[in-house]
Amino acid sequence: MAGNQREMHRKEKRAQKDRKNKIIVWTIIVLIIIALAVMKIFEININSVKEHFTDADGNFTITQGVTEDNFPYNIDSSRNVTLKDVNKKIGVLTPTSFTVLDSKNADVKYTFDHGYSNPIMKSSGIYSLIFDQGDKSFRLDTTSDNVYENEAKTNIFCADVAKNGSVAYAAASKEKKCDIYVYNKSLKEQLSYSISDGYVIDIAINDSGNKISFVTVNSKNAQLKSTLYTMNVGENEIKEKLDLPEGNVVEIKYSSNNIYVIGDSFLSVISNQKKVRTVYKQGSISTVAYTFTPSNELVLIYNSYTNSTDNVIARVNSNGKIRKEGKISGNVKSVSASSSIVSVLTGNEIASFKLSNLENTGSTAVDDSVKSICRMGTEVFVHRQSLIDRSEAEED
Repeated sequence: MAGNQREMHRKEKRAQKDRKNKIIVWTIIVLIIIALAVMKIFEININSVKEHFTDADGNFTITQGVTEDNFPYNIDSSRNVTLKDVNKKIGVLTPTSFTVLDSKNADVKYTFDHGYSNPIMKSSGIYSLIFDQGDKSFRLDTTSDNVYENEAKTNIFCADVAKNGSVAYAAASKEKKCDIYVYNKSLKEQLSYSISDGYVIDIAINDSGNKISFVTVNSKNAQLKSTLYTMNVGENEIKEKLDLPEGNVVEIKYSSNNIYVIGDSFLSVISNQKKVRTVYKQGSISTVAYTFTPSNELVLIYNSYTNSTDNVIARVNSNGKIRKEGKISGNVKSVSASSSIVSVLTGNEIASFKLSNLENTGSTAVDDSVKSICRMGTEVFVHRQSLIDRSEAEED
């Protein structure tokens, strides 16, 4: 008897669900009929509507066009996520995977699980280099395929990738302190050099893969000393050795044949692999955040002292000239730039500025769930919790 009652209950629930689904379907159909009638009255072109509701195979579907895109896109982690523009697609590195997304509709163009314990991503052009910092594994990928995966002889400290697919990395040395290597995209060794003057903390390679620079740190008179070296690939000798100001080097990066040297308390530019130009002298700034435009021009955010919320945003060209400065208040969490707009994430908003004059063009309110941003063209993509999403439109 009890069994019959349960069966009747299940049938009733199925009937209720069927009725609900029919109501939804008929509601959509009625709305479409009403819309068609209105368009007929106002002489709207029915062919354009038909195209909007037709899929790629020419089949009529009421789901086509209902959702503008597939954002937000779910990712497998909420922490330690890197979001980058990789050749006009969204590169997403998590502690377990790497994914390339189409920025228009979040279609997955390429994805894999890397299995690295401390993955770091560098990108240039169509290439993405992912290496396991402190371990031996590294791999080179395009936005659609793997080029190779390889293991270094010793643990990797830092690495970089050129626009032509050449890879430079510094690793622990069995005989000296560090070994420097450069490989082309076919994994042919282009350079091998060992150094004993200090440990390499950062390395950079130019777009064409024929020049490298790296920074070593050594202790002298109980103080840390940073030195920048430049080399031409194919020549097994140092081209120039340059002492850097006191303070920590955050990153070095090529822009054409010049090198940005971003410190936590200074900014310098190295021209022609050998000449130092001081942009902000040591101690005059406290670096907060920075990014590079698609043409590798630096956008730097700094303030006058640590923990200040009164920030300066500066556009600095590769010759070391400060082209423009502006102001932004708040605790800056992330900055990203397209070829014409710079967007800055603070604790409560995404503020955008024209790259040309650094004038504010508007802002969008956000909460503290947004961890980082990636500006691509006219859009801003955000990482919040375990999602990659588009930001809302900017408000003037």
